[in-house]
Amino acid sequence: MFRKRFIVTCKTALRAVLVGVLFALGLASPARAAEPQYAVRIDAPEALRTLLENNLRVVRRVKEGVDQRRFERLTDRAEREIRELLATEGYFSPRVSLSIERTPQRWTAHYAVVPGDPSRVTGVEIEFRGTIAEDRWDNAARRAAMRKSWRLPEGRRFRQLRWDGGKTRLLSALVDERYPLAKIAESEARVDPAAHSVKLRVVVDSGPSVTFGAMRVSGLERYPESIVRDLNRIAPGTPYSQKKLSDFQRDLLESSYFASAFVTAKVDAAQPDDAPIEVTVVEAPRRRVKLGVGYSTDVGFKVETIYTQRRFFDTPWQWTTGLRFAQREQGAFSEVLTPRNAAGHRYGVGIIAYRSDIQNQTSSSVSALIRRLTPGRERESEIGLAPILEKKKIGDVATENLLSLPLYGSWTWRKVDDLINPRDGWLLNVQAAAAVKGAISDESFLNARAKLAGFLPVGRRDTLIGRIELGRTWTSDPARVPSLYLFRTGGSSTVRGYAYEGLGVKVGDAVTGGRVLGVASAEYVHMFTREYGIAAFVDAGDAAATVSEFSAKLGYGVGFRWKSPIGPLALDVAYGEEVNDIRVHLVVGYSF
Repeated sequence: MFRKRFIVTCKTALRAVLVGVLFALGLASPARAAEPQYAVRIDAPEALRTLLENNLRVVRRVKEGVDQRRFERLTDRAEREIRELLATEGYFSPRVSLSIERTPQRWTAHYAVVPGDPSRVTGVEIEFRGTIAEDRWDNAARRAAMRKSWRLPEGRRFRQLRWDGGKTRLLSALVDERYPLAKIAESEARVDPAAHSVKLRVVVDSGPSVTFGAMRVSGLERYPESIVRDLNRIAPGTPYSQKKLSDFQRDLLESSYFASAFVTAKVDAAQPDDAPIEVTVVEAPRRRVKLGVGYSTDVGFKVETIYTQRRFFDTPWQWTTGLRFAQREQGAFSEVLTPRNAAGHRYGVGIIAYRSDIQNQTSSSVSALIRRLTPGRERESEIGLAPILEKKKIGDVATENLLSLPLYGSWTWRKVDDLINPRDGWLLNVQAAAAVKGAISDESFLNARAKLAGFLPVGRRDTLIGRIELGRTWTSDPARVPSLYLFRTGGSSTVRGYAYEGLGVKVGDAVTGGRVLGVASAEYVHMFTREYGIAAFVDAGDAAATVSEFSAKLGYGVGFRWKSPIGPLALDVAYGEEVNDIRVHLVVGYSF
């Protein structure tokens, strides 16, 4: 019996020791009440409630999880934060009360906020110091414009965001042009909570007027400095302009000779009349191979390769040659181009071979190219001579070789927000070409063509697109004019609902080019996201032998838009009213 009691006593003692160890290690704990949940409720006008819920620390921390001590500290501090946040919206004398509703399961901090009347701006004083205060150049007009564009005029409700933005805007108006050393010397917002008024005062110090000095270039090894020098349109003594620096930098990048370029001016208040332009470049490789693949219902699958060599026979000239293969078109070209000179021009000499088999017309041609290009972002032009030797086969009838020496020109104007995916602005291209019979030409002709596209943004993502294209060729014998200077239309980028270049002059079972062209289109694109959207469109157009035979053909339908990882995709389903048929148009492409 004693032995049994001893064993029981030992087991009890051992159990007590084990429990004590578990308590010490934190693996066991005495029974305690469960920690309540914590929440925050704010009663305030909707706009202000959103502001407070998005910015109060107590709201953010409670969502992450807090204990009682932390909750109490945060709620005590929140009243001061609420007043500070309301002040940014012009409410300087709000009433804020806090009550905490407690239950065993939940504690809720309830803030009742009465913002009161907002304070409004009752006075604005903008003072200028530095060279901008002098009556020279266009300073007076700039000062007037800056005062006129001030974002917090008298009578407007005070908001911290507008106050800060207004000062930033004042600086930007000076820093970007002529005064890069400008600064806000003084700023004051004098608040009268009782009168609900704010008086503003800003002192802007422009510093000295800055002009550009000489250019310094670093990073050149493969290419001569003349490439950079000829792209620089900023002469020493030119007033400082951030736009001119940005344009110069963009020209360097678009020249294709540089993988990266950085253009800045070293501005020194002690020498404002001679701010050197510093250009740092990283040169592009001498050689580059570019491949591209794509598909469209117009020409089928296509593959192209382009080889570029930027130093040709130990000169900075650029040699480019390439091949393109599609189911209905094939081509090859080779051209040598000079860098852009100080006048903004590039000169090129090349050769092009081309073959197409479209609408039962087969065309094979070889042409030379002697041209002058003037590239630019908002406007560009190209003029040159393009002697061409072509052989056409219309149906079963083949023509003799056609020889022509046209002088041509192309002019483009752009005013869009984005060159790749425009939503606002317009594009205009005008082309003209002429040849004279007997001057290495079988037939005289005059060709003119114009394309205009307009983009109108609707809402946040939608776009209304309008397009018009007109063309005319004057000649007595169109059969002796190269196909390039006659017109056919129809397809995914012209009149949808009709076959690619299926609208033109009928010759048996073939469609050949006419002397008259007219196309108009209206399209509405609705983007659900940045990548996906739908479109609705109406197209009308025709190509004809004469104006009297012209008859616009109507096509309309809907489409799908996708900015896919392999390039933009457009899938359209269109009904061609003239042919009483539905046609699918698909275009997708990718280059790398």
